[in-house]
Amino acid sequence: MRIIHSWEEALDFADLQGGAVTVGNFDGVHMGHEQVLAETRGHALAVGGPTIVVTFEPHPRAVLFPDEAPRRLCHVHERLQYLEQAGADAVLLLAFDREMAAWTADRFSRRLFETFRFRHIHVGYDFAFGHDRQGHVDDLRKLGDELAFTVSEAAAFEMLGAVVSSSRIRSAVEAADFALARQLLGRDYAIAGEVLHGDKRGRQMNFPTANIDVADLAHPAVGIYAVRANLDDKKWLGAAYLGYRPTFNGRTLLLETHLLDDAPDLYGQWLNISFVRRIREDRRFTGHADLAQQIAKDCAAAREILSTEQAQ
Repeated sequence: MRIIHSWEEALDFADLQGGAVTVGNFDGVHMGHEQVLAETRGHALAVGGPTIVVTFEPHPRAVLFPDEAPRRLCHVHERLQYLEQAGADAVLLLAFDREMAAWTADRFSRRLFETFRFRHIHVGYDFAFGHDRQGHVDDLRKLGDELAFTVSEAAAFEMLGAVVSSSRIRSAVEAADFALARQLLGRDYAIAGEVLHGDKRGRQMNFPTANIDVADLAHPAVGIYAVRANLDDKKWLGAAYLGYRPTFNGRTLLLETHLLDDAPDLYGQWLNISFVRRIREDRRFTGHADLAQQIAKDCAAAREILSTEQAQ
């Protein structure tokens, strides 16, 4: 899949013209997005051209309403990987800023057509674009009549009695309903990141941890969780602590995962932590001995949960 970072760069690739395009944030690339992408791919095949996805970084709400910006379901490079797996031939990853936010719907859609000369555009059921989200699918249809491209709109994709959306998945994650999040995403909900050097307190208690900065990712409430960890094709069972380490007066939200079986040095590696079940709430301990005793219990509980879940 080709990743393009500007309108100008896209013009360098003649083979990306004449296909089908879709536009959206695609945070998490969930099952509803999968439907839109599969249908876009079908339209591209029908017109004999490429499947093009146009998306934005950062999320528009992070620019326009930074205090209300939603926590992400995945990092941007993960989003690109999922889009590739969904069959995109190219992604135009546009840097969203206040200048772009001021573009009218007509300016954006004409620039999109001039760049890709697409024959079809397929959008989600709630698609809106341009300044103040004033542009809608009917505006695209009018422009399509003028410029000779066709337009279609995906139906709302429902599962378990409601529309699948990024906000619904965030709510499931925040409620630690990982089974629901898994169904809506089509995969386990995970927090991924580079393993950071910490203060080695876990190692001093014989429970070394792989520490990841949660950053702006969606996450459940602080506490202890049974998790799976993977790095490429290597997989481990784990017990993870998500929180601020009140026993040590911590202030940064971290995900600290103790791998239940021997693991190599993971510092600097990109580790993926999939949440399975909540074990308990976070709490302060009076000292290292009490904390170490509780960690041992948490690890035993995580192993039992993961072994039982694996056997089902």
